[in-house]
Amino acid sequence: MRVVGTVRDARLGKLGMAKGYRPVLRDQVFLLPPDMREWLPADHLVWFLLETIEVLDTSEFDRRRRRGGVGAAGYDPRMLLGLLIYAYCKGIRSSRQIERLCSTDVAFRVLCAQDVPDHCTIARFRPRARTRSPGCSRRYC
Repeated sequence: MRVVGTVRDARLGKLGMAKGYRPVLRDQVFLLPPDMREWLPADHLVWFLLETIEVLDTSEFDRRRRRGGVGAAGYDPRMLLGLLIYAYCKGIRSSRQIERLCSTDVAFRVLCAQDVPDHCTIARFRPRARTRSPGCSRRYC
């Protein structure tokens, strides 16, 4: 016979029925936005990667970007570069898989700050990252 929903009472040394289940509140609205620094431990690779990208000279990306025009603002090239480097560290090369992980994996969500780029944007950025990233050769990117 299988016993479901019982807990062991340490004081009494016997099994008793659980009072209930923890509530699952998927529709709960946050009063404040969640702090992404709480999502990963302080020694996670993502934090090191973000700090490293901040000190890299990425001015070439800014110099070559198009200005003016219409449409939505583009994605920050430092964010896209971080996504690619982290994905390569994890052995992921598919832009479609990177896009999917930006919605489901906590580390990828932190890297893109929950602003998920589509796979076409990632794929179009990849050649720019190869030619403009300091010390990045075709073998590694």
